[in-house]
Amino acid sequence: MWTLRGTAIFLFFLWLFLDGAVVFRRKTGKAENRDRFSMLAIMLGNLVAWAAGIYIAYTPYAVIHPSVPVQVVGLIIMGIGILVRSIAIAQLGRFHTPNVAVLADHRVVDSGLYRHVRHPSYLGALIAFLGCSLALGNWLSLLVIMALSIVAYLYRIHEEEAALTASLGDQYRDYCRRTRRLVPFVY
Repeated sequence: MWTLRGTAIFLFFLWLFLDGAVVFRRKTGKAENRDRFSMLAIMLGNLVAWAAGIYIAYTPYAVIHPSVPVQVVGLIIMGIGILVRSIAIAQLGRFHTPNVAVLADHRVVDSGLYRHVRHPSYLGALIAFLGCSLALGNWLSLLVIMALSIVAYLYRIHEEEAALTASLGDQYRDYCRRTRRLVPFVY
């Protein structure tokens, strides 16, 4: 029998595959790579988070009750996160790369979702992770996945902002003063 948990896992990995196909075709060697292992941190951090979270979801501990309504809401939240990330990637266009790199003609994009937060693609990913974690139907899975993923993304944000500040200077610093990193009006 196909469960909501199974549906969430299938849709999540389908999204990761499609997202990776879009993002990794944009990897650039035309700019200095300033990644400092942040892509590796995201990939390994999320791999550990998801392996542990999915394993925990199939244990009898910390099961969400009632699970079906929460799982359905989780699937909806996952869809919203995927949409936010996809829009953010499209709005950033050719400046969106999987590695931290600043192109020679790089500029600050401060329209669309980037008017409100500096990293809407990461926000979208984290919203999708939250939704999928809820759809797993386990509180402990949710905690493990979100804690590890947030740590990985915060490291990535730190490295990305350092590279953009070093390359774009006052233009990026002014943008940082006007916007929040991930959550409008909060952080």
